[in-house]
Amino acid sequence: MNNLLFRIHIVTPSKIYEKDITHIRLKDQTGYFGIMKGHSDFLTVLVPSLGYYTGLDNRETFLAVDGGIFSIRGGIVTLTSRGVFESDNAEDLSETIDSAIAKREKSQICCYSMIEGIERSFMKKVIEFNRESL
Repeated sequence: MNNLLFRIHIVTPSKIYEKDITHIRLKDQTGYFGIMKGHSDFLTVLVPSLGYYTGLDNRETFLAVDGGIFSIRGGIVTLTSRGVFESDNAEDLSETIDSAIAKREKSQICCYSMIEGIERSFMKKVIEFNRESL
C-alpha cells in the first residue's frame, strides 16, 4: 500500500503542514476531480467546497476548503488556501467551519473599522493642511 502514497503540502495563512495520502477529491469551477499518485502536472483554482482525502489506513478525512489553488508540479502536490478544515466527522467539520467564519467576520469588521478611522484621520489632516496653506 505504501507505493500508492504521495505527500500533499497544505499551506494556509496560519499553518503549513504535510500529509501522506493515497487519494484526494476536491472541487474547481468545472466540478469535482480526484488525484492519485503519479498524476501529471496540474494546476487549478479551487472553489469553496467540501472534499476528502484517503490516508494509508483507508479512512476518509473530510476537508472544507475555502477556495485556493491546487497544483502538481514535478510530483510535488500543493494545496494553498485561505482556510482548510479537516475532520473525520462531517458534523464536527460543519461546527468548525461556522466558528471559523464567525471569527473571520468579527476580525474583518474590526479591520474595516480601523481602516475607516485611519481614513477619517487622514482626511482631517488633509483639510487642516489645506486650511493652513490658504
